[in-house]
Amino acid sequence: MSKSDIASMALTYANHPENSGSVLLQIRGLCKSFGGQPVLRNVSVTLNRGEVVLLRGENGSGKTTLLNILTGNLMPDRGSMRLFTSEMPITFQFPQAWWQSLNPFDPFCPEGLANLGLSRTWQDPRLFPTETLQDNVTIATPNQMGEHPQLAVFQPQKVRYQERLNLKQARMRLAQLGLQGREKSSADRISLGQSKRVMIARTLQTGAQILFLDEPLAGLDSAGMEEIVSILRHLVQEENLTLVIVEHLFNIPRVLEIATTVWTLKDGEIKVESPLAVREELTQASGGIEDWLNQLQGAERSLLHLPLPGDAQLSILQSRSNFTGTSDVSANESLPVLEVENLRMSRGQRAVLGMGEGLSFCLRRGDLAVLQAPNGWGKTTLLEAIAGLISTTEGSIRLNGRIIHQRPAWERAKLGLAFLQSRNNLFPDLTVREVFQLSHVSHPPEDTRRFLNHQMTALSGGERQRVLLACLDKRAHLYICDEPFLALDASGLQAVWQAIQPQPNSACLIVVPSTVKEVE
Repeated sequence: MSKSDIASMALTYANHPENSGSVLLQIRGLCKSFGGQPVLRNVSVTLNRGEVVLLRGENGSGKTTLLNILTGNLMPDRGSMRLFTSEMPITFQFPQAWWQSLNPFDPFCPEGLANLGLSRTWQDPRLFPTETLQDNVTIATPNQMGEHPQLAVFQPQKVRYQERLNLKQARMRLAQLGLQGREKSSADRISLGQSKRVMIARTLQTGAQILFLDEPLAGLDSAGMEEIVSILRHLVQEENLTLVIVEHLFNIPRVLEIATTVWTLKDGEIKVESPLAVREELTQASGGIEDWLNQLQGAERSLLHLPLPGDAQLSILQSRSNFTGTSDVSANESLPVLEVENLRMSRGQRAVLGMGEGLSFCLRRGDLAVLQAPNGWGKTTLLEAIAGLISTTEGSIRLNGRIIHQRPAWERAKLGLAFLQSRNNLFPDLTVREVFQLSHVSHPPEDTRRFLNHQMTALSGGERQRVLLACLDKRAHLYICDEPFLALDASGLQAVWQAIQPQPNSACLIVVPSTVKEVE
């Protein structure tokens, strides 16, 4: 047993509900329906100080709905919440009386619950891109005098003094999370992992006692995940913070390293489980990208691993009839679909893709390729260059033998290229039915029909991903997919395979962060 396992067991025992401090949150009989369809039926659970809870469940089980209710972003149909984060316990009973909806000081709202010590992060980094990191954190400070016009006019010295204190505290938060020296960088100049740390710093700035984290590890490579898990472990041990974490299937084992309790949401109710039991359950199931590729390999395919510069790896599933152990076009009989040769991308003087001799690889008909690379390697940049959303610096790209790197994006799509983006990929204000109409999807998948009339913003991350997969052009010759597994459960992984499985005349390229731990 490793030292990290022993430390994890010690943390689990110390923070187990029977050994921990006081209760912070009690939920009794919470129910929520959408359009007559019940999502939460009778959720009852207790959250103790210092606990680290993994909240898991199938896509559409209600995880996001529950988080939205507990943070005041959504009103439940009935049930109760009782908070013990302040000197006097506060109880919220639902449905609320008619007169409560007229009360402008009702604390059941996002800002009201934040003032009571409940805060959250979101699946996507919601930072102000042009503001500095310290300003992104400082803005979350509660009860700022400068927000009151009268105080700003008549007591400017006190306002400026408080602003200096808030900025000092924000810089301390950033330094605590490993961002010392980046305080004055703008939020659009930092990596995804750094953005997630800024979001955590901002929630701490609110004075949070309970922190709800929606997929904090999504999109991170192995090193980035270890950094975030280490930060969360420190916050629990040193600041006695209480965490509720939602993660998708591939990242759950990482959360289990620090989890003390597991809430499994199924059929609208929560079942409380031990991390050990869940870990054993996951051990028997798929463990990650490599396991997924091995399952898909079967008897008819061979798996080829090609090392790429910058600690990246391209894994290609090829038909055994065409397998030669190389991705060289001249060595394989099957016609190439995608040829990338000596590709380089630069921003100013800084190379962001294809350092040295440039990036070269080839995908042939029937190939399924997975590119695993660290954060900052240029995975999304590569896909956007292939799709024509950004221009290349050097090199060439061919689709079915045609040079396309100088063609516009719409022309590449017309030639048979389909791009599945990881973020900002659907119209948020349209309904699912309208999105399908725009994408010419005449027969929506069965698992999307129950929310056809819902707006995209009302869907969970997994539900949005299923809609996006259904919108892929099935006539394409090349599918390029940026982290298609985000927010998906086990059944969702099968949906990904069905949506992007290469036909005899097509190929597919998937990019994901590196998840294999480096050997020390």
